[in-house]
Amino acid sequence: MANTAKKKLGIIGGLGPAATASLFMRIIDHTDAKTDQDHLDITILNRPQIPDRTAFILGKSEESYIPAVREAAFELERMGCEVICMPCVTGHYRSEETFGGLTSAHVVHMPLEAARYLAREGKQVVGVMATDGTGRAGVLQKALEAEGLQPVFPDEDNQAKVMSIIYDDVKAGLPADMQAFDEVCAHLRSRGCDSVLLGCTELSVIDAPAEAHGMMVVDALEVLALRSVEECGAAVK
Repeated sequence: MANTAKKKLGIIGGLGPAATASLFMRIIDHTDAKTDQDHLDITILNRPQIPDRTAFILGKSEESYIPAVREAAFELERMGCEVICMPCVTGHYRSEETFGGLTSAHVVHMPLEAARYLAREGKQVVGVMATDGTGRAGVLQKALEAEGLQPVFPDEDNQAKVMSIIYDDVKAGLPADMQAFDEVCAHLRSRGCDSVLLGCTELSVIDAPAEAHGMMVVDALEVLALRSVEECGAAVK
């Protein structure tokens, strides 16, 4: 018999679609379920037409993503979702404006949860691989610093490699340049990092290693999946 105490989960998806599909599968994989009925009730709004977050934050586009994300959050709340998550780190910029006003739904804040996980693992200097927009917005910096962690971003040349993996490879449906990924990790290690945070969900689908150059590689999407299962009251496998 299904556990009626579990909360309904809503996912604001399409940012991008591959990351959304990956989150869904990870939630299933991390749920300790013996039958179909033991799994979570999940509603996914796949909205790839939501304007590009990085382009807006960098001032390259005047079209804000915030109204569309906010509308999706309220739609999920109206559909009975008590827990909401969004597999997009950059989209958590100005989250108070985006999610403020929700009355019954709780948002699992992806950057904060990733930072808390790294802190619990005893890390101190975190190399961040994310979009230019995330860096400009300070979303991950604020979350990491709030947990007493020091964020380190790649230099200009290596950041260009990160952006190429995200936009030229993953978002374009092409295989990721794993040599470039490894080069960025080596660069971050040379700058004193003891861990690497994959702070963009496009990096969550490239089959990144769990460790690189002696550093733990933490995937923010993996943390989001685990925390979403926990927040909904299901047992974690």
